[in-house]
Amino acid sequence: MRFRQIYIEITNVCNLACPFCPGTSRAPAYMDAELFADIARQVKPLTEQVYFHVMGEPLLHPDFARFIEICAKLELPVAITTNGTLLDTAVAGSLLNPIVRQVNISLHSLQQLRSRADKEKQLQQILDFTRKAFEQRPELYINYRLWNLDSPSQELDSGANGWICRSIEAAFGVTIPALGHSSGRKSRPLLNRLYLHLDTRFEWPDIDSAEPLNTKGFCHALGTHFAILADGTVAPCCLDRDGITALGNCRQQSILSIIDSPRAKAVFAGFEKGVLTEELCQKCTYCSRFKGRLKKV
Repeated sequence: MRFRQIYIEITNVCNLACPFCPGTSRAPAYMDAELFADIARQVKPLTEQVYFHVMGEPLLHPDFARFIEICAKLELPVAITTNGTLLDTAVAGSLLNPIVRQVNISLHSLQQLRSRADKEKQLQQILDFTRKAFEQRPELYINYRLWNLDSPSQELDSGANGWICRSIEAAFGVTIPALGHSSGRKSRPLLNRLYLHLDTRFEWPDIDSAEPLNTKGFCHALGTHFAILADGTVAPCCLDRDGITALGNCRQQSILSIIDSPRAKAVFAGFEKGVLTEELCQKCTYCSRFKGRLKKV
């Protein structure tokens, strides 16, 4: 079997507390280098790339540069999701390593900053990093994310998003259509390999939610991806922020044996039949975004 991506949460610690992020009930954790190296070695033949993301800000990890080098030696492509607050630090230089295929920058994180001056300074830092990437890594994909739309047809020419889009236009001499993503693809090319990715807000699944259970649905979990949390817990999905649907722990057993376990097989078989077998999945609304069925990998 082979996956499009495997999410590796190198830390669940973040330097922001954004309103759209529920955080985690787990203790603050940083994945140790020995565990990361072992995980990277095991997933190399299983995936096209690894994402340093579930919860937390990956650039906060003290061994971030070392982890990038480990992946480079294994020739294991990396994608990063960051809030963009550390792009002017020395560790951000590792994002320009040739093994890094893509950097996703959550522009909606700018909402967390209090003053307009702080927001402008932070956005400028993101724009400066992008220019540096254009010069030093022209093949690097950069996604500016605005995942805060109320609806697909929401316009982008007013409010916080309007200011962000106008700033991007001025910086790179591009034009961003005012309409949201309802008239076309969510990802819009801007310049070189820089894209603006638009999406609506979503609710994180909550095991304690009082919402009625939904037993019918489909998800790409364990079909295109799965997640490994900072302590080594393997979960079917990158939205399982607390490891509720723990399939096993790669400190105790191999990753291949975990994703081939009876529970993992039951979850995937359920998705194939349009059935949600796990309680967290039954309380997740994100799967309503998926259409059709996934062929086995």
